[in-house]
Amino acid sequence: QQSAEAVAKELQPAFEMAQLWLQEATEFSTSAELKVLSRTAWVQDAMSLYRELSEPVANSMSKALSENLDKLMPEELSQMLGPAKSFISNAGASIFAMQLGQAVGKLSSQTLMGSEIGIPISGRPSLVAQNIANLISELPTPKSEVLIYLATRELALASLYPSNKWLSEHIVTQVREFAAGLRVDVEQIQNLAEAIDPSDQDSINQLMQAGSLVTHRTEEQEAALGRIELMLALIEGWADFVTELACKRLPSLSAISELFARHRATAGALEKTFETLLGLELQPKLRREAKAMWSSIDQALGAQKRDSLWLHPDQLPSEAEVTDPQQLIARLGSEGDDFDAQLRKLLDG
Repeated sequence: QQSAEAVAKELQPAFEMAQLWLQEATEFSTSAELKVLSRTAWVQDAMSLYRELSEPVANSMSKALSENLDKLMPEELSQMLGPAKSFISNAGASIFAMQLGQAVGKLSSQTLMGSEIGIPISGRPSLVAQNIANLISELPTPKSEVLIYLATRELALASLYPSNKWLSEHIVTQVREFAAGLRVDVEQIQNLAEAIDPSDQDSINQLMQAGSLVTHRTEEQEAALGRIELMLALIEGWADFVTELACKRLPSLSAISELFARHRATAGALEKTFETLLGLELQPKLRREAKAMWSSIDQALGAQKRDSLWLHPDQLPSEAEVTDPQQLIARLGSEGDDFDAQLRKLLDG
């Protein structure tokens, strides 16, 4: 079995190969240098992003609790709790962050790359040497090819985001739109409030368990989740397609793609993140359709037109266009020479 140290040394030449090959597949690029991470360093880098994603949800929970707590608690219990009431209504953010922190800790032993949760965790492309060493330890596939594939995929996403600076904030905004509709289950609060023991910290924590007090989603929230799922599928599908396009010289490309698909199915950093955060169950089918759609656009209209769709959110494919790429090809074809002018107008506006 290769050690993490041995793998770390091999990652830099793999990354340099990825830089060369990716230039042929996309014009998006980054000058940032490779960052080889330990599991602990991955957690440290990831927490800032997780905090940014979790705060809208946690703050909405706290606000909803604060608005309902006083009027629902029996007066005697309200007096007994005293200062704890303030803690309960304000602790949503910290306890929710703690739950996400536990999820991050579990993911750190499986995650291979800094962008594996769909959004890069830092401004530099990152690979986790120890976890990659575990992945390739007993593979019949040439290990150097796996390292090039992983480096290329990480570099692809590390290039997509800085080349389209609106993208990261757009995802956070979509999470805020979902969080804005959070409402607490008044009856559930009342039941828990009557059962709570002010001297028992665990019973207070129970009141704050993420999701336990939230009502069923509204139509607006379901729509927000649909937009988030589509965005993540577009990002992941693009990364899958561009990586395979860049790595077409690898003799074992098909086997490596299958290996990464199995890893994603078991580790599921992206899936677990958004399930913990929003209760969102991502559909692998939509990601596969998005990958096929990017391939269709590339073949029909070329890489430049394919990637120009990322320049503004209003240009991105709809779910109907992902399912039926011919709709998107027809839209882009009908725009013809006006496409660039329309895009400039959007960007200037």
